[in-house]
Amino acid sequence: METTLRILIVEDEVLIAEVIKLYLEEHKYSVQEICISYEDAVAAYQREQPDLVLLDIRLYGQKSGIDFAHFLQKQPIKTPFIYLTSQHDRRIFNLALETVPFGYLTKPIQKAALWTSIETAYHLHQKSKSSDIILTLFDGQKKHRVNDKEIVCVKSDHVYSNVHLLNGDKLTIRKPLSQFLQNLQSKLLFQCHRSYIINTQHVSSWNNKTLTLVNGLVVPISRSKKEQLLSLLK
Repeated sequence: METTLRILIVEDEVLIAEVIKLYLEEHKYSVQEICISYEDAVAAYQREQPDLVLLDIRLYGQKSGIDFAHFLQKQPIKTPFIYLTSQHDRRIFNLALETVPFGYLTKPIQKAALWTSIETAYHLHQKSKSSDIILTLFDGQKKHRVNDKEIVCVKSDHVYSNVHLLNGDKLTIRKPLSQFLQNLQSKLLFQCHRSYIINTQHVSSWNNKTLTLVNGLVVPISRSKKEQLLSLLK
């Protein structure tokens, strides 16, 4: 690849991690660090901001690679990751798939498969980024660049709008809800009620009157919006 990718290895078996590092350096990738635990991985990620993460499902300590994948999903800058595992537990595999990895490699890791998986993952990540919609939101003190995928919902508060983000943060901007979607071509955001705009990708359950978002917020559905919204959710 033309780009020298900066890769973080999160693997608690040091000998395996060192072999993977050699494979990566042979292919001219830059290995930033090797981490053996969730805590080490979080610190290294925040310090290095890697282009891609190779992530073992089992890690040293109480938290797993799946926990670290959830951490990655909550970051404002999305980083692709590939699972490394020797486990064949179907339940664990299903939990891993829920975090939407960009690849899944079983041990022992084969050199050619590793290279191919990394190139494929990074290519898919770059293509998905090109379709992202970035909003600039001003909270009265500073401007924030926010991907529409990060927005869970927007709640009306008179002349203000409270923007609830996937990482748990909330931005309050001086803009009424009626203006929020103007000139915004996002296919994810939908006004389901006069007081709410929701992200259809972050709905965990619903019925004919309300829907529950991934952050636990229960949102009403307007009668006039119900048919269109339910068709989007299906």
